[in-house]
Order: sequence, then C-alpha cells, then structure tokens
Amino acid sequence: MLTLTGNILNWLAAGALFPLMLLPLAALVSNERKVTLVWLCLVAFTVIAGVLFARLTPVLALTPDPVQAAKFTGVTLLVVSIAVLSGGPARFSSRIQPLFETLTRSAARIVMWLLLLMALVQFGVVVLRYVFGINYIFMQESITYMHGAVFLLAGGYALLTNDHVRVDIFYREASERRKALVDFLGTYFLLFPVCLLLLWTASPYVANSWAVGEGSNESSGIQAVFIIKSFIPAFAILLALAGFNIASRAGAVLKERS
Repeated sequence: MLTLTGNILNWLAAGALFPLMLLPLAALVSNERKVTLVWLCLVAFTVIAGVLFARLTPVLALTPDPVQAAKFTGVTLLVVSIAVLSGGPARFSSRIQPLFETLTRSAARIVMWLLLLMALVQFGVVVLRYVFGINYIFMQESITYMHGAVFLLAGGYALLTNDHVRVDIFYREASERRKALVDFLGTYFLLFPVCLLLLWTASPYVANSWAVGEGSNESSGIQAVFIIKSFIPAFAILLALAGFNIASRAGAVLKERS
C-alpha cells in the first residue's frame, strides 16, 4: 500500500514540478504574451512526453498505469490554470520564487541546530565510553541521523547561497553573463534531471522502508531507519527549489544583458 502511495505521489509531484521548473526557461522571452505562449508549449510538450512514456512502459519493462498518467496530466493542468489566472507565468514565477527560497532557508535553519546537538552528543559518547566505560548504541546512531539530516536538508541552502564546493577553472573569472549562462544551463541539463531521477528512484526505496518499519540492526538502537531514508526525497525537492531560484536569477541576468 505504501509503495502504491509512493508511486501516486511521484506522478502528482512530477505533474506539479515539471511546469514550475519550466517557468524560468519561458521567462527568457521578452514579450509577456510570448512568455505565456512559450510556457504553455513547453508544458504541453511535457504532458505529451509523460503520456507517451506511460504508453511505452511495456517496452521498458515497467507496469503501465493510465491512472497515474491521468493524475500527472490533471495536476499539470491545475498548475497551469493557477499560473494563468494569477496574472501570467511571469507574475506567478515572481510570487513563488520567494516562497521557494523561504522553504529552502527555513529547512537549513532548523537543521542548523542539530550541529550543536550532534557535537554535544558526540562529547557525551566519548566521556561515557572512556571515563565510565558505558556505551549506548542509540546515542551513536543518533549522530548518524543528525549528520544525515544536516547534509541532506541543508544541501539546497548551500546551493542557493553558493556555499557549496565549486570545482571550476573558468567560472570564477568569467563575466556575469557567462556565469549566468553556466548556472542556467547547468540547472536545466544537470541539476533538474538529477533531482527528478533521485526523487523517482528513491521513493520506492523509502516506501519499502516505511512498509516494513525498518529499524536498527541493534536491539538497543534507534528503530526508525525509515525516517532517515525519508530525507533523500526531501533533499531532492529542496535542491530543485533552490535550482528554481538559481535559474530565475540567471535568466533575469541573461534577459537584461541580451
């Protein structure tokens, strides 16, 4: 049941995520009416591609489900309708961009406090082991949980604020326009596909963990491995939200300097 629920949520998330991620791409068009037209064409292409993918699933040895394709299409059309009725794709994009940034930053601020707690727990583990000769498995495992939460839930914030490790040769000395072009193309050709792939492949993995109530191999450990695994799709979503903001900013630079 949980696996089925995860598959349904995948299609619903994809139906909402695809049109939203296409907004910065359509915003490169200067004319507002053309922005709407280009965005609708991109969304239509996405819907058609999704339906064709569902029809080709027997070739890919997957289980075809027209209901999931219908949900994907329905959610996509709902997002399109909201965007059009709210004043057009450009205005809708400008409204949701601060929301996405707030969600990404809020997640990072929450898990930031786990760094202090993780240090205190680690200090307690060392004192208990080497001073009193006592060892608690759940304390050691809690460090892994907190470390995973910090790494995964703050990843989008690190990308958004450019605090991640960037290995480059030409980017640092490049012009603002070239940097924006690299960010824009990198988001669409690398970041978004990886986020979608990670979300799609991780969902059954997480659903199976929830279905069996997966816990620690140790009897005295934390019996909630399914929680830490749930951070994986959350990481993909937060990373995609950060990518939306990066693509929007880069698109604005490219539009101004064109």
